[in-house]
Amino acid sequence: MGMNEEEGFQRLWQIYDEAKRSNSFIYDKSKKMWYTPEHFKEKYGNIKATESYIAGFLEDLVVRDPVAGLHSGQKQLVEKIDKLRAEIAEELRKLSELNKRDFKSDQDKQKE
Repeated sequence: MGMNEEEGFQRLWQIYDEAKRSNSFIYDKSKKMWYTPEHFKEKYGNIKATESYIAGFLEDLVVRDPVAGLHSGQKQLVEKIDKLRAEIAEELRKLSELNKRDFKSDQDKQKE
């Protein structure tokens, strides 16, 4: 059986208290957002939601060390940069092939 609304809100504030006490941040996995405890309280302090929303929302929240979060963010950024570099290299390769074909076609026309 799921939690009722009151239990959901109690758990929400336990997460807030845990983050504040441990000098950590709250990370929302589904939104990929980081919140300081203060920002979290400001944003969700007066939340009006259904029991099912609160239950789902709670599943996505984790308390994390902000330094670990920075390292994670840096790793994700490096992965994105690597992916973009690969995409750029592929596009440049395609352009180079196209230019070679066009150049060869132009040379063939000039021979005629």
